Amino acid sequence: MTNNMTDNMTDNTQLPQFNPQQLITIYSNQQYDELSDIFLEIIWHFAENTYFTISPECQYFIDAFVKNFLYFFTQPDYIIGDTYTLKFIQLNPTIANLVAISNFKNTDGYLEILKNQPNNFVKILTLYSARNNVNFDRDLLFNTNPHLACLWYSHFLGLYKSALVNKTAYYSLREHLSYRHENLNIFYNISEICFGATYIDENKDHEIKYKVNQAIQESPFCQNAQIINKPDPKKIAIITSLWFDQHSVYRTFAEFVNSLKSGYDLTLVHLGGVRNNLDIEGFKGMKYVFFENGSLNIDAIANNDFQLIFYPDIGMSDESIFLSNLRLAPIQVCSLGHSVSTFGSTIDYYISSANVENINLADRNYSERLVLLPGFGVVHNHPIYDLRKPQKSRSEFIINCSWFAQKVNFPMLNILKEIIDNAEKPLLFRFFSGGALINKNDFIPFEKDLESILGKDNFELVPVKMYDEYMEMMEEGDLCIESYHFGGCNIVSDSLYLRKLMVTFEGNRWYSRIGSQMLRIIGFDELIAKNPAEYMKIVLRLIHDDDYRLKLERKLQTVDLENTVFDKSSQGYFKKAIDYLIANHERLQNDSNKNPIVID
Repeated sequence: MTNNMTDNMTDNTQLPQFNPQQLITIYSNQQYDELSDIFLEIIWHFAENTYFTISPECQYFIDAFVKNFLYFFTQPDYIIGDTYTLKFIQLNPTIANLVAISNFKNTDGYLEILKNQPNNFVKILTLYSARNNVNFDRDLLFNTNPHLACLWYSHFLGLYKSALVNKTAYYSLREHLSYRHENLNIFYNISEICFGATYIDENKDHEIKYKVNQAIQESPFCQNAQIINKPDPKKIAIITSLWFDQHSVYRTFAEFVNSLKSGYDLTLVHLGGVRNNLDIEGFKGMKYVFFENGSLNIDAIANNDFQLIFYPDIGMSDESIFLSNLRLAPIQVCSLGHSVSTFGSTIDYYISSANVENINLADRNYSERLVLLPGFGVVHNHPIYDLRKPQKSRSEFIINCSWFAQKVNFPMLNILKEIIDNAEKPLLFRFFSGGALINKNDFIPFEKDLESILGKDNFELVPVKMYDEYMEMMEEGDLCIESYHFGGCNIVSDSLYLRKLMVTFEGNRWYSRIGSQMLRIIGFDELIAKNPAEYMKIVLRLIHDDDYRLKLERKLQTVDLENTVFDKSSQGYFKKAIDYLIANHERLQNDSNKNPIVID
């Protein structure tokens, strides 16, 4: 079931128009460029306008368009002009989603038709996505035209936000991520690749990130960059695209950065265009780095006096990934705003938590040297929300799944399906997809895949909401559960603030351990699972044993969250870590021992 979002596209949007008879005439006249223009205009409409419900009229239109598009597109004599090649390949994920919304489901049959046709290369790269059961030899694709194959490789991965819930796509994306070829050396949409890789396969993400970083370091951008750095021990740059109070990166790192303002001159380097809501209070300088005519303009920081650069969130923007491969300052540090190693950039240190990290896996999980603080490695800001205690709008036992769509995957859905099958009361899994499904028409295919596994009456898919609306809906829930393998911290802090019980699934990386550590610190170890069987057992007990659940809820009401989950004392340790790195720079630079540095 769907909770509509009225300020975005729905089935009431004015659909584009096309005339099948006109298509026949254009095709018969061999006006193939005009045919391509018509197809691209309609596909771009669906790339830019996401539908959250599909009316019968809209469904009819989509089916009719997909039928005509696939028919003409796979005709042997329909030639795609050179000016259209890149455009069609870039739209691969949108086409895959549009076909998934249609009654055709996927392009398998049409790819089979194309296999033995001449001039089929661009058409195959356009239609071949993670949703296909048909397979093509990737080596053959890369040997045929490496440049176009690289473009296809990058856009193929673009389905990760919606397709990991689909069995075929889940395994296809994992296979695609691990593919290697000597000609796979150009990447597009690099932040999407680096960000998405961890959700696709946390054990393989390092491989593609090393490739991306190597490609950037060997590119003209890095090779031709002329950096002049005259370090001043009191000068630090904070480089991010997210320094505004509406974003979780700001909320979890503002206290850390504020702790530096009394001892250092800070410069905020904003990545991207001018924003009017940046928090520049306490910064001595403000600079912008942005893409201009396809190239990253670093003029503002190419000549600098920074002793240290702190990146809260490398991987959240293309700019941050490019800059992380330059030596802009003697000391370069990143942290948990995007809670994954850069794997192969020029970053020296990664600041995290001694209480959360599995130190024995430091070498496997990070290419940077770890710097470990007491506490969580972040400061959870108190939510700006007053509890409303709304009446439940549903009679089912509501389980909050505040998981961005990319956190939902096929194995996790199988666990939820088993919980449904063993539950003795009606359940409703309420998925809060955030902003993950607002592009490329990801929403409906994602919803259809949820329905195919969980059943249409057992879930509700909620599009992105304003924070107050989101928290009020969360208040309705009877229980909150964590996703795996990528968990996170904000869902746990929000849930505990609402005094909602949370079940976590602990793994081996910070992003799958932070939630469990938050439960430990407030004395709820019994709600931490370490494997699927434990996870299901804990959730089912909370569903069935009302006395047990109520006892834990009463206990949670008494917990001092201000001095545990929302404790701010670790901000002083962040400054202590920065002081240490600057004071000991030369020794650390020559230190062959790369064991984690523990700040206490």
